[in-house]
Amino acid sequence: MGDSPSLTPPTSSDSMAMRYQRLVLLNRMSIALFGEKAFAAALSEACHAAMALMGAQSVAVHFVDERGRPVLAYRHADKRLSGEEALDAERKLLARAFADRRIATHAVAGRSWEAAPLLRLTPSEAVLTGGVVFGRLKAEALDAEREGGLVEIARHLRNARLIQQTIQHQKISAAIVDQSADAIFVTDLEHRILTWNDGAAKLYQWRLDEVIGRRGAFLVPEDRVKEIERVMGEVFAQGGKSSLETERLRKDGSLVAVEGSFTLLKDDDGSPFAVMRSYRDITKRKEVERLKSEFAALASHELRTPLTAIRGFAETLRDFGDELEKDKRSQYLQIILDEATRLAHMVGDFLDIARIEAGGIETNISSVKTRVLFERIGHLFKEHPAKPIFRIEVAADAETLRGDEEQLYRLLVNLAGNALKYTPQEGTVTLKAAATGSDIELTVSDQGPGVSKEDQARLFVKFYRARDAVTRKTPGTGLGLAICKGIVEAHSGTIRIESEPGKGASFIARLPKNGPAA
Repeated sequence: MGDSPSLTPPTSSDSMAMRYQRLVLLNRMSIALFGEKAFAAALSEACHAAMALMGAQSVAVHFVDERGRPVLAYRHADKRLSGEEALDAERKLLARAFADRRIATHAVAGRSWEAAPLLRLTPSEAVLTGGVVFGRLKAEALDAEREGGLVEIARHLRNARLIQQTIQHQKISAAIVDQSADAIFVTDLEHRILTWNDGAAKLYQWRLDEVIGRRGAFLVPEDRVKEIERVMGEVFAQGGKSSLETERLRKDGSLVAVEGSFTLLKDDDGSPFAVMRSYRDITKRKEVERLKSEFAALASHELRTPLTAIRGFAETLRDFGDELEKDKRSQYLQIILDEATRLAHMVGDFLDIARIEAGGIETNISSVKTRVLFERIGHLFKEHPAKPIFRIEVAADAETLRGDEEQLYRLLVNLAGNALKYTPQEGTVTLKAAATGSDIELTVSDQGPGVSKEDQARLFVKFYRARDAVTRKTPGTGLGLAICKGIVEAHSGTIRIESEPGKGASFIARLPKNGPAA
């Protein structure tokens, strides 16, 4: 049964010609494994050379996967060594070689097998990477010459496997880096740029050929130089640094808010040779944080104002109600009612935006007459202090559409109310419905000063409020247009603004005439 490999010294049969043939076959294995062929084809060619070297009629190569399990990579055998009995003997012998971390042999019924583990030696352990098994159609002890050949074959296969894995990991890493939206690049110990991914090119506006070999200082604003010097000191001392919020320079000279992470790269001896730097654009996050901060202050103020008025007039009526004239009592009660209504609208806005973010607005779809919607808006704002004129224009092919009538009414109330903030006294607000292909466009236009390009880009972002003088003086939460966007999108539509300075603004909701997509 199983025996340890023979250590009998070479006999006189070990001629110079046999040793030369062994070198030739090993060289053929090397050329196959470390050439330019695909690994599977290279492994097949190398295994045939190895069979000739070992005088074997079967060969099986197993590699250990990420979970430590042996997986068959290649097998070739004479049909007399392909039966279940031979395969079972092969599996058991390989398992023994894996367990003992050394060559194992087995001979039975005129057949013999030799197995060698593929080991990667580290300072602390021998790491199993695979194994190779050869089968022979005669029972013969493993002599020193063939044992030496087996050791060389195992070493070649181990090295080829390690190179293949390294190349695979490099390709995977390169693909991940290239596909990353983050700016990722590597610098040497002198801070010269060695690699530069597409994310870095997009973020910083510099092409690969413009930055390779340059020191990375051109990306750092003057007021951040001491910061990066301190950070690099931490990186070299601790091996890395993460979550650094800072700013960097683009090619056009503009600043971009980024979050940086740094990793010190070391070789097998533990010596550092480079630093990987990853930067994520956090401009939007910073803007959201700013808007949230502004909204918190705004909401606090806006909620406190009506509550203060309600409380003040309620206390006045409680303490002095009997002494007040009837007209005064009615006036105070109307103020309380108006402020309570205003407060209810604000709370409604908060709830609506929460519903939109939780998964959208539920719609009750029916046939909606656009002119009736517009007339309801005109009636609602009939007593508005600005005494606006509502002009209604409905094209013949845009008189009806399918949608949620109350949600569309809410949409128009928000847009019309927004238009009235900017329309001059006794000015005109135009409500228009027109067909465009299979869609209907509902447009609300005012005669105000218009909206700047900068504000247009962010008007539909929640909490955002335009920075013009009128908006700053007008109470609001910055949620109205975000809610409008949510209503339109619940109808499978889009909303946009068209405006030029001094020529007013038009908000256009484009909705499918036959209703939202199912």
